[in-house]
Amino acid sequence: MPIKSEPSTPPPSIGKIGPYTVFVTPPATPKPEFNSVQKPVQPPTPPPVMAPPAQFYKETPSSFAFFSDAVAKFQNAHENLDEHVAHWFGLNKSKYQWALDDYYENNEKNKRDDKPKIKAGRVEIV
Repeated sequence: MPIKSEPSTPPPSIGKIGPYTVFVTPPATPKPEFNSVQKPVQPPTPPPVMAPPAQFYKETPSSFAFFSDAVAKFQNAHENLDEHVAHWFGLNKSKYQWALDDYYENNEKNKRDDKPKIKAGRVEIV
């Protein structure tokens, strides 16, 4: 069995990534090159210092704006709560569809009765 004087790529190692077992093959190690002249490494220049962005201060909101926002948030929460309660009691299931249809049908009839009906008739020409 011959002995190699130059090692090739190192052997793979076994690792875990989450629930998976993986084989990680490290890259081949390059041979160091010896140069008689090495250039000095300069650190990168930092970016110039910049002023912070302009701040635009708003006026303090009025009490009306505060309460209108509070009412809007309350109505939104109440709407979501209604949906959850209806789902919890099963009121949004199809077995109650007949009640909804009946309700909407009665409301449409009431709205139609409120409007006066104009019948087309003969118009006398004088």
